[in-house]
Amino acid sequence: LGFVCGPDDLLVDDDGRPVRIDKAYSWEAPLAAHGLMHSVIRNAWAGDPYPIDTLMMYMSNMAWNSSMNTVETIAMLTDKDEAGAYKIPFIVYSDAYYSETVPFADLVLPDTTYLERHDCISLLDRPISHADGAADASRHPVVQPDRDVRPFQSVLIELGARLGLPGFVEEDGSAKYRDYADYIVNHERTPGIGPLAGWRGKDGGSIGRGDVNPDQLQRYIGNGGFWHHDFSDDQRYYKMGNRAYLDFAVEMGFIPCAEPIVFQLYSEPIQRFRLAARGHGKVQPPDAERGRIEAYMDPLPFWYAPFEDDAVDLEKYPLHALTQRPMHMYHS
Repeated sequence: LGFVCGPDDLLVDDDGRPVRIDKAYSWEAPLAAHGLMHSVIRNAWAGDPYPIDTLMMYMSNMAWNSSMNTVETIAMLTDKDEAGAYKIPFIVYSDAYYSETVPFADLVLPDTTYLERHDCISLLDRPISHADGAADASRHPVVQPDRDVRPFQSVLIELGARLGLPGFVEEDGSAKYRDYADYIVNHERTPGIGPLAGWRGKDGGSIGRGDVNPDQLQRYIGNGGFWHHDFSDDQRYYKMGNRAYLDFAVEMGFIPCAEPIVFQLYSEPIQRFRLAARGHGKVQPPDAERGRIEAYMDPLPFWYAPFEDDAVDLEKYPLHALTQRPMHMYHS
């Protein structure tokens, strides 16, 4: 998948401004491994880094349980400019239910439920593995939709083909994938590496890395929707420096080479950003970001007061509590 290792990897224009609406991989959020989904509505409302005419969302109930501030988010979705027009002019939203975001959409596209479509829980993105083995899974339809609806992943793939986007069309311009199920089986992130790691190869005898197997989804269905591979005893410990595990990780496509993964107290990728702020390199931060990048992109760990402290009475609220979403709400 790749990670940002320096200013040369950022998604910014020639003036150093963010290319993505969420500002991920820009000077404002250079190490955003999964993007900044929760900032999309706010940025669209503010026209920052640029105004948009259409906001399209699916899979996340952004007005409610995926919002960092429901009251302010709802206000942004309904806010108008001085001329009386909505600051976010047109919202397209796809959902299987009447979620809290649906009332704010100009166009609602129906989606299927988990019981009506294919999905994959991939090693490429938040898999279900554990310390002693690699695992992934697939969902498959167990009931047929009784209404006029299509899996929205398949709709997006068709849109990509109609727009002629790279990766979605063949050389002659025809659609590369029939639907999302076809994409799961035939898409390769790199040669031999696809969304699902189990039963790869023409005969289904390979794991991790292997040719496309047209029967892969059926093999998952026959195994209850899951694939799992136990590590051997000599692969289960000290994985960052264990030759047996590192060789296996290369075979699976987890890492490019079987070199020990050394913990870096001093981070060279972080230092590259500080050096850029000091004028080194071709990709330079905007002047407005230069001081912040130099101050906080320290290659060594250091402590600074949380920015939230500026907005609270520290004598009245002297403690900080860190929480995360409970597991049963993680993909809600």
